[in-house]
Amino acid sequence: MPEPRQNPIERITDAVCDVLAEQGVTALSMRNVAARADATIGLITHHFPNRAAMVKAAVRASWLRDQAVVVWPETADRAAVLRAVKVFLPLDAARRRQLSVWIGYWALTQHDAGLHEIHDEVYAALRGHHLRWIRTLGFPPEEAERLADRLCVSLDGLLLYALLYPAHWTPERQLEAARGMIDDVFARAPLPGPGG
Repeated sequence: MPEPRQNPIERITDAVCDVLAEQGVTALSMRNVAARADATIGLITHHFPNRAAMVKAAVRASWLRDQAVVVWPETADRAAVLRAVKVFLPLDAARRRQLSVWIGYWALTQHDAGLHEIHDEVYAALRGHHLRWIRTLGFPPEEAERLADRLCVSLDGLLLYALLYPAHWTPERQLEAARGMIDDVFARAPLPGPGG
């Protein structure tokens, strides 16, 4: 049996992700998280007063991990934009698992103002990254914002359907769809992007 991590908060937040990915939102209880973390409920309540605080910490930890692996372009570089987007696509088992966790967070966000705050931060960051490269294509500010919003919503739809219908949304098809969404922005651009 592997030795448990020394950091109890990390053990707990990882266990939240494990329960969400493996059992779904309805199984997300302090008892199930404690069992998965090989911890007591007392240890969990020592660090988190309730389930909502525990989940909020797990969401924040997941977002920090995801941000650490993405390199967002500062300019309109199609290949760099696609590389950044690819980090979130469920192209393999590990990314499908991580997306399952995020879908669980999205479901919980509907009824939890604290989680909604984190989702607002995540959305603002993702939108901001897209807005940055879209603006370099010469769009007026309002049009750039509309395009960034449309791209975020379209990519979220792709993520959801790729997770729900993996036989249809193969990695190749996901990449083709994401590339098409990005290419659509470049095709509307007043200024040509690099290589286009």
